[in-house]
Amino acid sequence: MCAYRFTATFEERGIRPPPWNSVTVGESDLKFIHLRDGEDTGLLQYVRSGGIAFPHIMVPDQLQIRGVAKLSTNEPVGGVSALHVVGDQSEQDSVVLQNKEADEPNSALSTMVSHALWLWNAKQNIAELITRAQTRSLLAAESWLPTPLAHAVFGQVPGTAAAAEADAIEAREAEGQKNMLAKTDGPVSCVAWHPHRSLLAISHRATDCVFVYDLVNDTWCSNVLQNAYMQGITSMAWQPNCGYTLAVGCTTGVCLWNIVPAASSDSADVLKAPGLGGGQISAWMSLLSFPELSGTCKYPSQLPTSDKVSFHRSASSVSALSFSNSGQWLVAGHQTHGHLTVWDVALGTATPLKRSGSTSRSATLQVGMSPNDRYLISTHANGQLRLWETENWTSRVWSDFNANVTRFTWSPDSRSVYFAVADSADIYALALYKAPSSLDAQVTHVTTFTAHAAAVSEDADSERVRVGGSIKYLALDPRGQRLVVSFDDDSTSGDISLLAVYLVNNDALFRAGGDSSALMPLGYVRGPNWGKQHRLEQVVALEPKPDKSTKKKRVRVGTPTPSWFGFSPNFEPGALLTVVWANGKISLLPLLYATKLTRA
Repeated sequence: MCAYRFTATFEERGIRPPPWNSVTVGESDLKFIHLRDGEDTGLLQYVRSGGIAFPHIMVPDQLQIRGVAKLSTNEPVGGVSALHVVGDQSEQDSVVLQNKEADEPNSALSTMVSHALWLWNAKQNIAELITRAQTRSLLAAESWLPTPLAHAVFGQVPGTAAAAEADAIEAREAEGQKNMLAKTDGPVSCVAWHPHRSLLAISHRATDCVFVYDLVNDTWCSNVLQNAYMQGITSMAWQPNCGYTLAVGCTTGVCLWNIVPAASSDSADVLKAPGLGGGQISAWMSLLSFPELSGTCKYPSQLPTSDKVSFHRSASSVSALSFSNSGQWLVAGHQTHGHLTVWDVALGTATPLKRSGSTSRSATLQVGMSPNDRYLISTHANGQLRLWETENWTSRVWSDFNANVTRFTWSPDSRSVYFAVADSADIYALALYKAPSSLDAQVTHVTTFTAHAAAVSEDADSERVRVGGSIKYLALDPRGQRLVVSFDDDSTSGDISLLAVYLVNNDALFRAGGDSSALMPLGYVRGPNWGKQHRLEQVVALEPKPDKSTKKKRVRVGTPTPSWFGFSPNFEPGALLTVVWANGKISLLPLLYATKLTRA
């Protein structure tokens, strides 16, 4: 690992944090505009420079959705069409029934179909009777054993009381964890921008449902995406080059939603429509399941069509999702192991990317395809960062980090990856020096955010705000010009409600001898306040004293912390930063700059 000469810090460049009672509306001419109220003079400056003001999107903590219930697979769910499981028996039943209705009642074919249905139902009934008899035997045997021994013996046997109790305990723990996250990180669990439209998919943490917001029409889509199989949402991704297809990763697998906009009377409007609008939509869901991990490992590009693994049901939970830029592949990481699953969505096949020695300790944290689809990055709970090339699916691993890689982001030219490590204020870059599919890459230590306390203005008696700490998340805009980082709450952190923004010069990573100008400090972003419905937070800040004492002073901070942030893939004037705050507000902050789009 090589290290660059560190660039000047935010403190050395004299960049002041905004006061706690202000809000950031955007960037213009390399300066961030922070407003205290509607009469602030900075607002006039922002408007004159061509600034765009977007309203906040508000997501409440609790929702009551009318007409939505946990229904069976044969009933409509949440205003959308019923659940469709790929390769499930319910699909075969519907095909048989349709053929029966299409034939004449007295025809020979109809008689054969009726006999086939009778035989199939008899087989199903016999299997059900056998299952019930086995369950009664297990319950009888369980009743003769002491409770601790019964839990040890029958805890994993479906149909027993011990297994039912274990499932109930697991459900209560999951619900408690969900409520705890809702209090700390807010009601929004995941956000995904559509790659070609101004649509924002937002998942609600408490209800495990997905809403779609149309930015062009400034309205919510009328329908809610919800299904009994979509529980514990962890990630979402829109499929590129495929209309409105949304993949939702959860504890049961991947829920693939196909959304159809409402028909318009004017066909020309349909062709020009940039979003779904506020009308009714039609949608259906396919539950993608996982292939077995046993047997020899083959990869998508090496498998003939006859050897593809068909879908089947599995209880594996998904922790991360990423579509290829072409939309052909969907890559999923799992919470229970470090293997990856690659789906060919068009063919309906899945292939595991297996890793030797993979256990629950190497669970996948994040996956991401490069913009040119030639590489794949995955990070794991055992501290590994793995780089895959997608031609022969070979990989290379970096594991000499002190903690897990918390977040990474690709550059638009697919030549570098910026990432951060837990419990560290350092920003790293993985630079790829050769053309695809070479794995010749090097990890570079780019810069460190030094925590410090700074005054918000030049006045001697102005308030001081401590900023910095361990880096929690980071995101790079689609043009590769702005890198945004957030801070984790630890012993070194200050006001973690602030976001720090760097000016990026990605070419500096590939200059001989290294260069200190890859990341240059630019400014800070502060979000909206908590509002009357929320209680102000208490944050501990360290104040520098003349006598160098370590006394802590408690200050009141009036802005919530960011729980997620990223960029819209399409924003011509520059970059559109999207920040989800812990109070449920979603800010859309234009970062205005002139540049040419870098193509992969």
